Formats: sequence, structure tokens, C-alpha cells
Amino acid sequence: MQILKDEILKLSLGDTEQVAEIIDNLKELDVKKGDFLLKAGQVCKQYFFIEHGSIRLYYYKGDNDYTVWIGTAGQIFTDLESYLNQSESRINFEAIENSKVYTINKADSDKLALKNNAYNTLLRRTVEISFVNLSRNVISFQSEEALERYERIEKEKNWLAQYPLRYISSFIGVTQSSLSRLRAKKK
Repeated sequence: MQILKDEILKLSLGDTEQVAEIIDNLKELDVKKGDFLLKAGQVCKQYFFIEHGSIRLYYYKGDNDYTVWIGTAGQIFTDLESYLNQSESRINFEAIENSKVYTINKADSDKLALKNNAYNTLLRRTVEISFVNLSRNVISFQSEEALERYERIEKEKNWLAQYPLRYISSFIGVTQSSLSRLRAKKK
């Protein structure tokens, strides 16, 4: 659990006792490739903390699925809209490899937030990071060409060697054949 513990310590700015209390409130979950943490239509009642593995967040529009994000070791996430409003999610959370994830349900999270300032900081900083990433993606879609989006993913993330190209193509907003052409231009 060291990767996750280090990330919690870094984001929460908490002391050893506060971080220990956060970790004590997490429930371990081993997830097999293809298992879902959340399906569209369900209400998201948890925060998720990835120790190792990868979780793909995606939605369907018609017969096509669109990758919103791929969570990797050390990352903390939820479907914030569903979680905060306790409304049906539009997003699927699926393990794309065997993963170890820790969770905290909303009731326990709310209780912990009342007594642990470091946990509040962790949640706030997690939302801030998510907002920054969302803003960057929106600006990228509005102002960058597909090749620029591809190059940014290539530079910032280790996704290209790790995940199927269909996940990458949907994340950057191009068809798989367009992605193949972009990759050919890069060679």
C-alpha cells in the first residue's frame, strides 16, 4: 500500500496519525480485469483509491463507448456528480487489468471529513486536480488539432504502450483509423 500511502500523504499534507486514520477507514477490494466498480445507471456511493492496476472510466453514446479517463496506481477518484447528488451515474468504471483498489463509502467519508482536516485537504486537492485535468481536456478539444492531443497524451501519460488504441482514440476524440494515421505521421 506504499504507493497509495505516499499519494495520500502528499495530497493531504497530514501528519502520520491523520494519514493512518484515513487508511484505517479504507476497505480493500481486489478487482479482476473486466469487473465493474460502477455501472452507468447506478449511484456512486464511494471514493476509490488505486493501489495498483488500471480502471477505465467511460460512457456509451449509441453503440460507441468513449473513454473519459484511465485511473492508475496512486490515483483517487469518484464520479463526482453522482457521488455529490446521489444521482444515477452516466459513467462505467471498469478494471482493464487486475487491480487493487481501496474504497470509502459516502457515510464513512462524511464522518471522517468532520474530524480529520487532512482528509478534507485530500478530498479538496483531489477535486482541484480533477478540475485542472478537465479544464485542460476541454481546452485541448477546443484549441488543439488531433495530432497535438495525441502528442500530449504521448508525452504526459504512459498510456500508448499500455492500453488498447481504441481507448486512446476515444480519449483524444478521433476514430481508430485516424489514430493509426496520426501514429504513422509520427514515425
